[in-house]
Amino acid sequence: MKRLRILLVVCAVAAASCSGDFLDTRPKGKYHEGNYDMEHAEELLVVSKLFDGYNAFRDQTWPVTAMHCHTSDNSHPGGPAGDGGTDFCQFPTLSFTPANSHILSYYSGQYTAITKANEALDMIAALSEGGASEAAVNQLTAEACFIRAAAYFRLTQAFGAVPYVDHVMDKGDEVADQLSASEIRRRYTERLAPLIGSLPTRREMVASGNLGRATQNAARAILAKTSLYEKEYGTCLQYVETIIASGDNDLTTPYGDIWLESNEYGPESVWEINADYAPDLNIDMWCQWNMMNGIRGYPNLGWGHNAPSEDLMADYETGDPRYEATVLEDGQSVDGEVIVASDYRYFNRKAYCPLSERSLYGRADWCFGYWSNLRIIRYADVVLMGAEAACESGNLTRARELLEMVRSRARGDNSPLTCLPEIKTEQVAELREAIRHERRIELALEFERYFDLVRWGIAAEKLPDFVTGKHELFPLPQSEIDKANGKLIQNPGY
Repeated sequence: MKRLRILLVVCAVAAASCSGDFLDTRPKGKYHEGNYDMEHAEELLVVSKLFDGYNAFRDQTWPVTAMHCHTSDNSHPGGPAGDGGTDFCQFPTLSFTPANSHILSYYSGQYTAITKANEALDMIAALSEGGASEAAVNQLTAEACFIRAAAYFRLTQAFGAVPYVDHVMDKGDEVADQLSASEIRRRYTERLAPLIGSLPTRREMVASGNLGRATQNAARAILAKTSLYEKEYGTCLQYVETIIASGDNDLTTPYGDIWLESNEYGPESVWEINADYAPDLNIDMWCQWNMMNGIRGYPNLGWGHNAPSEDLMADYETGDPRYEATVLEDGQSVDGEVIVASDYRYFNRKAYCPLSERSLYGRADWCFGYWSNLRIIRYADVVLMGAEAACESGNLTRARELLEMVRSRARGDNSPLTCLPEIKTEQVAELREAIRHERRIELALEFERYFDLVRWGIAAEKLPDFVTGKHELFPLPQSEIDKANGKLIQNPGY
């Protein structure tokens, strides 16, 4: 028992649930003898290191809200003027500078994940020499490479060329060489792609109780996104078709129910980061995403950031059920509570925590949805990536089929004659615009819009403060430039 207690303390940061029955079974967020073989202590230590890497993504809610959301035409910052501080308020007007603290936090957060992945790979090498099973070594290696790939995808998406580090660095080492986004993407793709089969499926992950870990489709989705950004549309479509053919994910979850706690790691989930808050069970692994986005006023569920903009709300098609699943409004009644806004009168419903969740495990309204997992990649995002890749490859039939998959789920029981009609155009330009519109609405107030506008080359048309030749990339943090002794080149315009 003493050995078991020591292992539980070591692995308390490893955010995995013990059952697929998410609301009734705890402790979600800890390994124990019911969901992990405690005889393999060295492997468990590697898992703990990997979860340090996963958790680096969970801890980036401030900079992600700023950089991914407040920069776009989907998002209104919400709250009173100046809320969140000077640096936070620079993003809606794209007036950020290399000294911005949130940009530094985002940059550092990705490298924290990369560092943990590299440290885990060193530990895995020792495991292999110590006689660990080939299957265990391969899965752990694949997970480390996935974490590293995901972090480098975000770095290249936001900053372009950055230092590439694929080993554990000593304190005295110089800053690593700054490589182009395309070269970094090539390197992590070549490392991760052959390892995908060593990862579990989503269903296998859920059945084992080891939730929050990389799956085969999560890895494929990162590589599909990478290919899309590199405009390698055929490769992107291949990854998407493999994900679809796997049957491990689907669109059966009703759109408005995707963000419920009961649907964590459900068929819509491709990659999500575990979070939990259960005071009665002394579990505190909270995530700030719902706090950032929740209702500011009554009920007091958050700070009201990343609220739907007037421009976004005007772009919904008449009768689209996703509007009500995305937008909450001052005066609206939900769960018997009438919303009273303290400032901006609209809120992000995807961050709303039902009253039933707030009453569990000693939680209270002031807990701000700390327990809600961070959904980073959804299946609908993957399907729409496939639609875009097919369209750009000239396969309009497949592009329309994939687009209709998403619109059909959104339509629900409504007839396509009256709600979200099927897109049947034979024109590439029209289909392209339909897919882009669908990405905006389906993924509204999530993580994609600003970077979609940039990669499509239309950001200047949609964002009044966007400067072409500058805002395609964020500035590298000035503190990192200063430490690099001339090895880092700042992005243009900064």
